[in-house]
Amino acid sequence: MSRKTKQSVLRSKLEEMMASIRDSIRSGAFKNGQFLPSELELAEQYNLSKHSVRKGLDILVTEGYVQKIPRIGNKVLNPDYTSNTTIRFGYYPSMHKQAELSTLIDYFHERHPGIQVELIPIPFHFDDLQLMKHYLQSGLIDVAMFNNQSFSEFHERDGSFALLEPLQPPEDTYPFLLPAFQDGKRLRAVPFVFSPVILCYNKDHFEEFDLPEPDSSWTWNELMDVAHQITNRSNRVGFYYHALSDNRWPIFLLQSGQWIRPEDTGPVSFRHPDVREAIQMSRDIISHQGLSSFLSQSDLEADDLFRQGKVSMVMTTYFVLNEFRNASFRFDIAPLPQLKTSKTLNLVIGLAVSAKSANKEAAKTLVHYLTSQEAQTVIRHRTLSIPAMKRAAERTGRTDIRDAVAGRGKRSPSPAAQGARMVQPHEAAEPSRFQLYREIIPSFKMHSELGLSGPLLKQIREELKLYWSQVTDLDTCCRHLEKLLSEQPVVNA
Repeated sequence: MSRKTKQSVLRSKLEEMMASIRDSIRSGAFKNGQFLPSELELAEQYNLSKHSVRKGLDILVTEGYVQKIPRIGNKVLNPDYTSNTTIRFGYYPSMHKQAELSTLIDYFHERHPGIQVELIPIPFHFDDLQLMKHYLQSGLIDVAMFNNQSFSEFHERDGSFALLEPLQPPEDTYPFLLPAFQDGKRLRAVPFVFSPVILCYNKDHFEEFDLPEPDSSWTWNELMDVAHQITNRSNRVGFYYHALSDNRWPIFLLQSGQWIRPEDTGPVSFRHPDVREAIQMSRDIISHQGLSSFLSQSDLEADDLFRQGKVSMVMTTYFVLNEFRNASFRFDIAPLPQLKTSKTLNLVIGLAVSAKSANKEAAKTLVHYLTSQEAQTVIRHRTLSIPAMKRAAERTGRTDIRDAVAGRGKRSPSPAAQGARMVQPHEAAEPSRFQLYREIIPSFKMHSELGLSGPLLKQIREELKLYWSQVTDLDTCCRHLEKLLSEQPVVNA
């Protein structure tokens, strides 16, 4: 038996043990306050090692089913026996469509009827991070949703990580996601979903003009050449992106090949020829778009132009693919074109628990559920977003969602779970190259790896605006950027 098969069998036995204990607690077979069988007895019953049993019991502790009493045993805590607890969850409203959040909260309530979740919407681009700090300090929210950029700025401003409870990484999370929310060796939020910035294109437009579809060898010059052909032969814009987006223009700095440097070499210079070339390319592409560069005021407006068929190629994310699922045309995805390198930004959404929460264990239970195999598999099969759990993200087929949502072992699924078993995976609605992200993982970088603070990043964008608008030339722009860099220290990646 291979090591991978052994691990799969072990995981299945462990999930069976946990499911059986949960059902026994819910049904009253294990009474509130009663002690579970010893770890040795459980190990023998489920053919597991004591180490594996201990790991499973630790998960049940975080879910609120068990309390560990040192040197005595594991005490039952029936969620239905205790009075209802309400936790406040500060979330991004876009996650309803991009991660089936409403469905996941319904499933959570089925699993944990003693915990109610109150959803509090917060903006995705949280400009007033002092307000977030106030929410956390005042105990107004128990669980907070962060994107990796806001998370970094939250720490940069006044070192507010102490307001967030240290968490353990969920099982089987993609390892490259964890640094997005780490404070040294401590994890202050757990990854929930993620997406690299990618190229999305209208297959019908390419077929109409018999043009080669984008692939991983494309450069930005090749993209502009194809975009030019589309624009000249139709009333469409060949390629478009919202130039002022902090999730788009920094990619050109990353692709200069000079920005990601070992710490001992010091900050990169805006006078470096490769960096200058990257900045010039960013303007060339905007100039190529002409007046269409003024068609959007946000990423969402840019993506909507693509959805309407007015744009043939757009720089976007897997999150936004959910908006294209009912489009009247066929679409697919490709890696971004390359400059000196093929780097792209990876955007990560994470979940944090407030250290000031009066219901900390219940808050951790919600976070644990949303990053569990059940919840992550629902995201994979009902959206075009990428779950943080590797095992869920890379699975396909109807049997997977049945196993994950209905649960394993001998328990009977809840009515909500029974309904979920009938959900058809949406592979037919997926772009054919959906699994592309797996091939380009080495190209993923985060904003923090630019070594630029949030405020400095915004100042650089304002200076670049003058250059993009042709108010300043390249030499003047780079000189001003160099001055900005010297006045404000870079942040270590």
